[in-house]
Parts: sequence; structure tokens; C-alpha cells
Amino acid sequence: MSDAPQINPQSAPQIDELGVIIGRTKGFLLTEQTVQDAVDALAEVARDVIIHADGAGVSLIRDGDRTSVGATDAKVLEADNLQYTLGEGPCLSSWATNQSHIIADTETDTRWKRWAATAATAGVRSCLSVPLIRGMDTIGAMKVYAGTPDAFTTDDQRLLVNLAKSAAALLGHVQASDTPQRISDEVSDSLRTRDTVGIARGILMERHDLGRDEALARITALSSETNTPVSDLTATIAERKNGIDPSEAS
Repeated sequence: MSDAPQINPQSAPQIDELGVIIGRTKGFLLTEQTVQDAVDALAEVARDVIIHADGAGVSLIRDGDRTSVGATDAKVLEADNLQYTLGEGPCLSSWATNQSHIIADTETDTRWKRWAATAATAGVRSCLSVPLIRGMDTIGAMKVYAGTPDAFTTDDQRLLVNLAKSAAALLGHVQASDTPQRISDEVSDSLRTRDTVGIARGILMERHDLGRDEALARITALSSETNTPVSDLTATIAERKNGIDPSEAS
């Protein structure tokens, strides 16, 4: 048995699920319902990716106004709606500044005082928000919430940023009003990434006697530790022929 670090598989991004979401929208790229389905599904994936998250949301934003919003539960939607009512909050700031924001405790955070105070009353104590960036445009934000303070770490931030890259490629594509009825190069790349992940996972399972979840956990841990996109890391693993340990990937 390999001496690989024991990583909770539940913390691994649901790469297969993301591929399924992309595949489901492939033939229906121009419908309003498809955008909403994708936003809702990606919110659920974000909640599952970040192990300490109680809920998650995804918002598409244009000119400061939401065009679509997905949430895993009513509390997330309430906290999200507060931002647009008050005109402040981590989601709006991530969209406006292209930066990630972690709120350790809404009861003590001073950046968005009105939103934080109201969110704390609603039961939201921690928040992590990252921008959805497609090319030169920021099209929205992805965020996770928790009912306890100090729920999220910088490792969680890296994981959510990596997920947001694929999410932005999908959402930017399906929301575009002038999108031709064919899958974009970005989404095609995401689908190819899913295949590459499967190959790389199989290689790790064979070489290091890992289970399916353990191999995926190692891939996502290395992606987070080295700040390397999953697509680049798995391509490196898949292309190696001489048994080189994937931890050497850069």
C-alpha cells in the first residue's frame, strides 16, 4: 500500500459531476432554463467540494445586476439577496475586484458591516467567495457559507478557485446571447479534461495501489498544493511513461 497522505475523499472536487453537468448542457446551450440548471447544479458541486460548507451559491452578474442565481438552500439565497438589497458583500466585491474573499466571522468582520450583521442574524457566520472569470471578463461569483466561524481555509480557497475556472468556462458560454449553437472551445477543453482525469486516476491507482477516491483525492491535493490547474496536472501524469511519481509534477 502506498504511503500517500490520507486525504478525505469528500474534499475532492467532483470532477466527474462537473463533466456530467457540462455534457448535459451541450445540446441546449441557448435556453434560459439551461443556464438556470447549470447555475443550480454548480452551486451543489461547490458545496460538495468544500467539506465544511453548509451551503453554496453561484451568481451571474452583468453591470452589477444578477442575471441568474443558484443556491443550495434558502439560507444561502437569503444571504445572497441581502448583498443586492444593501449593495455590498463578498460576492459583489469578488465580482467587482476579481479577487477572492474569506470572511472568518460575520460577527466581527468590518468590511461589509451592514451585510455581515444581517447575515450573522440569519445564521451565516463564515463565507468564502471567488470570482467567475472568463477571458477578460468577470461574469459573476461562486461562494460557500457555513454556520460556524473560521470554517474556511486558504486550501479551500484554492480548491474553489480551481472549480470556478471550469464553472466560468461553462457559464460564460451558456449565458452568451450571441453564442453559436455549438460547444465552445473552452467547454470542449473541460470535457477533454474529464477524460484526462480518468486516465491519470487509473495510473495512480495502478502505480500506488490506491482506491478510486484516494487517487482522485491525491490529484486534487496536488493541484491545490502546487496551485496547478487539474487539467495541466492530470495531463502531466497521463503523459509520463516511466513511473515518475506525480508529486513531482509542476
